[in-house]
Amino acid sequence: MLEIIETTQFSGTDLGVIAVSLIFIPNTYIHYKVPSFRYLTLLEYQWMIFTCITGLWELCFVINYAATGAMAHELLLKHEHVWTSNYDITYLAPWNFSQIFYAEYAAYADREYMLPHDDLSRVIESSHGVMCGFFCILATFSLLCEYHNHYLITIGIAMGSQFMNSLLYMVDYFHQTRDPTNVNYNTIDFPTGSMLEKRPFMYVNIFWMLMPAYYILSLLLSCSYYKIEKKRVKGGEEEYLLPYTRE
Repeated sequence: MLEIIETTQFSGTDLGVIAVSLIFIPNTYIHYKVPSFRYLTLLEYQWMIFTCITGLWELCFVINYAATGAMAHELLLKHEHVWTSNYDITYLAPWNFSQIFYAEYAAYADREYMLPHDDLSRVIESSHGVMCGFFCILATFSLLCEYHNHYLITIGIAMGSQFMNSLLYMVDYFHQTRDPTNVNYNTIDFPTGSMLEKRPFMYVNIFWMLMPAYYILSLLLSCSYYKIEKKRVKGGEEEYLLPYTRE
């Protein structure tokens, strides 16, 4: 049975669906079962965990940068896409999964990701992995330990960094499409189309701006979710905050 699974071929699209399912379905159950996670909405919790996992994929990309670039060149030479190419189940492993999808992104979205001596893409991905992925991991453990102040600090750093990282990246990318000396320049062979319609994989970056913006807004409005209670102590009353008591 194991041998059959290992030799079964899956398209890149299938692997993407399987990976997303393996992330979101179990985490929906975990969110329901773990009391400290229920202080967050399901959307907030899922995005926090997804950012943690994305940090792992980004680390794999930085480590496997040369191999990813070579795979991207191969996709262009053969006029192939990861979505319709076939892979075995081992490509769900983070280091393999990261490589094939970053190769697709490098070939058909941002070609700076396939330049052998380009540092910008690695700076973007590694800084996102540290400032967003790592701090989301800290936020997750802070919630588990019920260190709510630590959670607010770490998730604030993660989401603020994520929004700024994505904003600066997209502004720079739009400039690149108008720069004749840049590999991402809008040409007949590599067109952008209207609103990047010819480079649809770039649309994934919309989530990296909208979701942290939503999360930050939720944090700013969270004062309505707190309940202040008082307890009598010697010499007067002491106020204290019950964190994350959502009405």
